[in-house]
Formats: sequence, structure tokens, C-alpha cells
Amino acid sequence: MKLILLFLFVSLLSTITSYSQGEQFTKTVINNAYDFEHPFDMFLGPDDSLWINERSGLISKVHKTNGGRRIILNIKNQVTFTRSFSGSTVTGIAQDGMFGMALHPMAMKGMGKDSLYVAYCYNGAASRKTKIVKFYCNPNNNLLTNETVLIQDLPGSNDHNGGKLVFGPDLEIYYSCGDQGANQFGNACVALKSQLDITSAQLLAGNYANYAGHILRINTDGTVPLDNPLFSSVRSHVYSKGHRNPQGLVWQKNVWGDVPSNGFLYESEQGAVIDDEVNIIESGKNYGWPFISGYNDDVFYTYKNWSVSSGCGSYSGECATAGDMTGANAPKAESSFLPASNYTNAIMSQKAVASPDCSDYLLRPTVAWSSIEFYNPYIGIPGWSNSLLLTTLKNSSLLRYKLNASGNAIVGDTIQYFRNSAQLNRFRDIAIGSDGITLYMITDSLGATSGVTAGGGTGTGGSITNRGKLLAYRYTGTAQVLSLTPNQQYTANRDNILNIYPNPATDYITVNTKYTENKPYTLKLINSLGVVIVQTTITSNIQNVNLTKLANGHYVAIMYNRNNIEISKKKLVVQH
Repeated sequence: MKLILLFLFVSLLSTITSYSQGEQFTKTVINNAYDFEHPFDMFLGPDDSLWINERSGLISKVHKTNGGRRIILNIKNQVTFTRSFSGSTVTGIAQDGMFGMALHPMAMKGMGKDSLYVAYCYNGAASRKTKIVKFYCNPNNNLLTNETVLIQDLPGSNDHNGGKLVFGPDLEIYYSCGDQGANQFGNACVALKSQLDITSAQLLAGNYANYAGHILRINTDGTVPLDNPLFSSVRSHVYSKGHRNPQGLVWQKNVWGDVPSNGFLYESEQGAVIDDEVNIIESGKNYGWPFISGYNDDVFYTYKNWSVSSGCGSYSGECATAGDMTGANAPKAESSFLPASNYTNAIMSQKAVASPDCSDYLLRPTVAWSSIEFYNPYIGIPGWSNSLLLTTLKNSSLLRYKLNASGNAIVGDTIQYFRNSAQLNRFRDIAIGSDGITLYMITDSLGATSGVTAGGGTGTGGSITNRGKLLAYRYTGTAQVLSLTPNQQYTANRDNILNIYPNPATDYITVNTKYTENKPYTLKLINSLGVVIVQTTITSNIQNVNLTKLANGHYVAIMYNRNNIEISKKKLVVQH
């Protein structure tokens, strides 16, 4: 079955056509009237607007078509964000500031869980630190108030903070804490902690320094989940270790956008010279850094512990010789380490080349992944289902990786989209539109990316084109509707297909559904005798249903699609 989507696109915004791998997209700049100030994270909210934050400490809701913007949080006075200036012009930024954010999965559903969780850098007693906080999100106007600190004194740095924050299907918070840029550049004299474990004394004292280079799993009150793994016999917030700069974190999803209870947690991680990684994060696993980068394959990479070198203050880069590191501190190949039994290889290592060009960091094979998204919408771009989408900073493109049916391995070739050597951008984050065929990407406000030099060769691309912009890439071909097996059609009882609130209800219920393109739906309310008491057509994502004529009691709400196939079922209590 194919669904032909016709778009009447009326806009004063600039639009161009982009061709990628034989697929046609239109590119639109959504926020022509203003720029974002170093955006970092973005997601599509339950109200179908885009929620975007900025490193400086702002969070906004943005209309995904006309770019209308409403700032719902301003905590610039609390966030540590480091910039350098020439006059009033920002010429450089550090990697601190506001990081990831995530709505509670039950927010805006009348269940009292209207909270947004945010991570950001702040000035600690002696250095930068990171905290994860919760804001009350008013369901009427979405303004964020009543900040509550979940956990503070997490590692914070001017480099490699990682910083992505997501909820899992277990309703726990997962946070990617980077290695803080230790052992390189201005932090070359700082020892890496990615392989260190926290002690019970440190945990009790709230000393979380050894969380650098780890993925954390945190209760929504900031405490340690009782089923977190043990590292060195200590149960802490640590879920996995051995990470460098994990800037992408996303859960596997089904066709309705829900995370299955047994879904995989995918992570994208930036390599140093080679070996950008994609990992499946599992409880208690060790992903190797800094002993192993990418695969354990002895291709180019050797671990150089610059922090023990007398010349660490004049660090000359990953490609440089090791200087005075000798004996026990001499550089070591990956195979010289005997990883513990819990070591896990990446499912993909990008650009593992034996002789990289080290003359310019922009020429090194790493593409600097900045985010990762899972693509599997019910209505979508043909051939894209069950894919990982990764935005790049250096490569100015979106990379797509097809997964196998189980989702535990990447198959086929890397496919690159939206690369335009004449219009270079640093793509920071991506969100998939509710129509399944529009990709929204935010861009950095400044920075460098690989491109075409004046002489025609590949090299530093110079100025980026779209600074601090929200870009929409809409697929203009024929969309594909994923076919479902009869069992899938019958058992599709997903919260995101049918949300009913309040429950118990009084005089009305609000029905919240997804995928307008597949409507109309039919909603039936059935009493305990099996009689249909209410039958109504659902034509919009959010629709009220009058219950004033219903008697108090228990009912079953069943949703049917346009083919009269049951797609969701829920219990409903009416109490006038």
C-alpha cells in the first residue's frame, strides 16, 4: 500500500531543492527572522512544536512551519557558558553551557508528570560542574518553573561533556557524561577517568569525578536505581564505562514512535583522529576508551597517556610522537590490552584508516557526530525504516545507517544526505516530524567544517552558511506506509496511539493520538455488558469527547483505524 502525500506549501521562507541518493527533498530555513545562540538539543513535543535549547541557557518552543518562537525558560544567569569575543562578535565557544533535555514520557497527559529534565554546566566551588534538574512544565502555557535539583557536582568541563539526556522505557534517566577532554589540548595534563570506577566512599561523599567518560542511569529523584550494575562491587549511577565524547543517545522505537521494553539504547561517540563509533549501550559493559578506540583492531590508534608526560603542557596532538613517554607509560596498541570480560566492541567504527592526514584537524577522517536519531515511522521515506540517522559537524551532512531486522547490527553502505560543498553547515541535532517525511535540523552558530578549498581540493571549508538556524528537509516523493502483520495490527496497544485523560473522567475526555495522515479513526466506548454507548470519529491529534450522558461506571475505549482494524484499547472510568 502506498500513500501519496500532496503538499500545498505556502511560505515566505526561502526554499531550495536538495537531491540525495536519488531522493528529492526541499530545504527550508524556518527561522529566517532570528538566529539561535549556539543551539544544542531539540525534540518534537506532544503539542507538535519543536522544543530547542541554547548553550547560553534558553529553552524555546518553535512553530515548525513559520518559525514562531516563544522562550519558556531563561536561566542565563545560572549557566556557565564560555565564549571568546572580538569586540562584540563571538569568535569562539567552549563546550560547556546547557546540554540535553527531555520531557517526562507521561508529560501533558493529565497524569501529574508535567516535568522537563535538563542538564547544564555551572560554577562549582573550584571548577565547572554539571547538574541535572527538573522544571515544572505548566500544561496550559508550557512555561518552565520550580527548578528542582536531582543531582549536582557531576563532571563539567570546557571540552567533551557529552551531555545527552533521554528517558528509557523503564522511566529512568540516561545521561552521557563525556571524558571532559582530558589528555588532550588544554587539558592534556589531566588524566582520563573513563576506565575508573567510583568507590563507595566517593559515592557517599557525592564525589562524582570518576563519572567522567561514563553513561549514567539515574532515578527521577536523583538517586541510584537499585538494579544498576556493579562496578568494582559498587552500585552507583554508572550504567556503562569507557566512553570518549558521547554526544548522541537514542532508544530504538517501533513504528508508532514508542520505545519497546526490550529496545536497544544506541550511542554515537566522537573519535580522536579516526574511529567515530556507534554503540549499543548495555548495563555493566565497558566500551574501551581510552585503551581502545572504535574496534579493537590495531588500526593506527595507540593510547598515549599525555598526562604523565613532562611535556603535556605543550601537547602537540594525537598524531604527534609520544615524547618522553617510555617504559610503563610508553604508547600501547589496542591489542596489548586484555579487556575485561564485559568489554563490548562498537557495532560500527567510522573511518578506521591506517594512515590519516594529520596536517589539519578538518582533514582527519572523523566526521564528528553530534547527535543520533532512530527512524521508523509508520508513514515515511521508502527504504528508511529501521535506520540510524547521525548528524555531523565536520562533514556537513546527515549520515544514514541501515540496521538489520533485529536492530543489533548495521548492514549495507553508509548513505550521505544534504552534503553541499557550496553551502556548508555544522548540523547539531535532528528531530523527525510527525508526518514521518520531514527532518528538522539545527545548526551551530559558528565553527569550521570540511569543504572545498579555493584550489579545488578538499580542506577547510571556511565560513558556514546557515548560522544558528532551524532547517527543514522535506521528502517530496511518494511516502511509504509500513505494512503490519495481523498480530501487530491487533496488539498495537501503545500509549502514543491512544492517550485518554483525565482518567477517571467526569464530563469529558481528551483523546490524544498521533499520525494525522492516517486518520480518521473511530473511537468506541463500550460498557460492561458489551454495548457500544459512544461512537465518534477522531479527525485531529487532540480532540475532546463529551461524556455528560454516560452513567458512572467502567468502560472500554477501543480505537479503530480507517480500515476498521483495532489499533488500541484502554480502560476508562467515568465518575461524575
